[in-house]
Amino acid sequence: MTDATADSSSIFTRKPRKGYPAQKSTENEKISEEMTDATDDWDEISRIDPSVFTSEPHEKRTKGRGEIYYLPLYKAALQGKWEDAEKIIKDDKNAMVAEVSSAKETALHIAASTGRRSIKFVERLVDSMDKDLLGQPDKDGDTPLHYAALVGNTEAATILVEKNPALLHKTNNNGLTPLHAAVMSGQEKIVCDILKMTSVEDPCFTGQAGVKLLNLLITADFYEIAFQLLKRNPSLALKTDKEGLTALRKLALKPGAFKSRSQKGNCWSLFNHFFSGIACRSSYPQGGDVENAIGSSEKGLTSPTIVKKMSKHTQALKLLRLLIDETLKVDNASKVRRLLLPPVRLAARWGIHEFVAEVIKAYPQSLWLLDENGMSYFHLAVKYRHENIFGLLCHQMSSRKHFITTSLDGFGNNLLHLAGELQPSDKVSGAALQMQRELQWFQEVEKVVQPSYKEMKNRKGKTPRMVFTEEHKDLLKQGEKWMKGTASSCTVVAALVVTVAFAAAFTVPGGNTSDQGIPIYLNEAAFLIFAISNAFALFSSSTSLLMFLGILTSRYSEYDFLKALPMRMSIGLISLFFSIVSMLVAFGSSLQIVLSHRVNWIWVPISLLACVPVTLFAILQFPLLVEIVSSTFGPGIFRKRNDEIIM
Repeated sequence: MTDATADSSSIFTRKPRKGYPAQKSTENEKISEEMTDATDDWDEISRIDPSVFTSEPHEKRTKGRGEIYYLPLYKAALQGKWEDAEKIIKDDKNAMVAEVSSAKETALHIAASTGRRSIKFVERLVDSMDKDLLGQPDKDGDTPLHYAALVGNTEAATILVEKNPALLHKTNNNGLTPLHAAVMSGQEKIVCDILKMTSVEDPCFTGQAGVKLLNLLITADFYEIAFQLLKRNPSLALKTDKEGLTALRKLALKPGAFKSRSQKGNCWSLFNHFFSGIACRSSYPQGGDVENAIGSSEKGLTSPTIVKKMSKHTQALKLLRLLIDETLKVDNASKVRRLLLPPVRLAARWGIHEFVAEVIKAYPQSLWLLDENGMSYFHLAVKYRHENIFGLLCHQMSSRKHFITTSLDGFGNNLLHLAGELQPSDKVSGAALQMQRELQWFQEVEKVVQPSYKEMKNRKGKTPRMVFTEEHKDLLKQGEKWMKGTASSCTVVAALVVTVAFAAAFTVPGGNTSDQGIPIYLNEAAFLIFAISNAFALFSSSTSLLMFLGILTSRYSEYDFLKALPMRMSIGLISLFFSIVSMLVAFGSSLQIVLSHRVNWIWVPISLLACVPVTLFAILQFPLLVEIVSSTFGPGIFRKRNDEIIM
């Protein structure tokens, strides 16, 4: 994500200014020049104001003031203490525009960037200043409005713009307006407010500035605002920024914007669907120019509610469709391919199946356009293990998909060769489950390729099976080591439970009668619970022990990792869990039998304490168990997700 990182760099990056060439002079000449300049300055001041000879404060106001001198003013602006600053300003009128830091910031810069606590300070200072002084830039050309936009200080930005609307058009040394600064820092609220105060004819919506703004909006996940900007100026879809990125490519670098690549769960998705978005209040810009207002529902970039209440994924998909439509309006096939194919190939590598599906629906010919390595979208999907994109080929395409499965890449590999290559994955835990996932991929691709392709050799003379065996030999050893280590640890626990449960069956609580050996508490309900739970603990722990022994004695061939080993591991873990629960129930009922005659409520703390180890086991082992069971017995990653035929 290098491109995305580059776009999020601070607008306050300090760049050294070009220095002036050094003057060649002797030391004496320098001293003489300094003395002459000082004398001239003194004569000039004396001529203008004779009181300089007797007025020390006035002399201080005109000579030798810098960063240290204005430190009290800096602190006052930082803390929002207008009373302290007012005393300094009354003594020194230049203090309002004085540079109070090495970055050439003024007090207004500092106050505008400190948030709500300095609003009164900003308001009083702005009232005291001429409007032309409000745009004084710092070292990097940033005005106080840039600072307010960067930190999201809406109140300060409103105060500044009300007095000098021209501040909205001021650019810094990087050519960025306050709107760009607000978008770069992700301040959605102030972005909405600045948009409502900006005319649609503003230069920041066109040319390089417009492209930069559009790409920044995509980077900041402001997809609805980007959509409105693109509708107003469709030509932005075809232009590149200074980094050579189009908006479509920038969107391809945002896999999290699409539902297929979102890492959030279903509950969050439902929440996001109903509650996402920030509603910006409807207001007209000053001057009443409703027709040209950014908040106008007809001509502006946004409707009165700039960000509609729709999920981020829906907004991104809507923006994607508009970008594709605008790209396809170009009456030049080669240019369309240059604009469209690099982003969609990037999306195929990231696994954004919505992106790939929309491009295929809008431009089906793109399926036959291969990259420099002779790979189509589906070759990339298999190579990088994106089952959602591969599912488009299996379930959402007509019979023409068979033409795609016959194509070879630049190295003579068919789809099955690519499935045989090892691809590191963070989608599963542990080497054993990764080996299982790789086998599932190989089997699934086998179903779609032609029978002759299963034994086809690539340019290196290797069949798909040879490629798979060679590429996965290290993973096979790692999976074996992981399986044996897990099984060995669980075997010790299962053996202990078997031993305890077996011994408890012959040492019943309360003892037996001396004549017939019948348990003394045989008629107690707690004794019946003890007997059943102890028997269940013995049988389930024995089952668990046998499963883990089966894992330890396995021959560990490749296909053992597909079903046999994961099935034994899941049965063993489930049996071990129930054996531990049963053992604790048996122990609790035994204590109840022995102590109930003295303490009637003893079952309460026993039940609570018994829940502790059960809960710990569930927390530590259930995620692994669920993953194994889902991967082995679940519906699978290649299931049909959509009935729509895209081609």
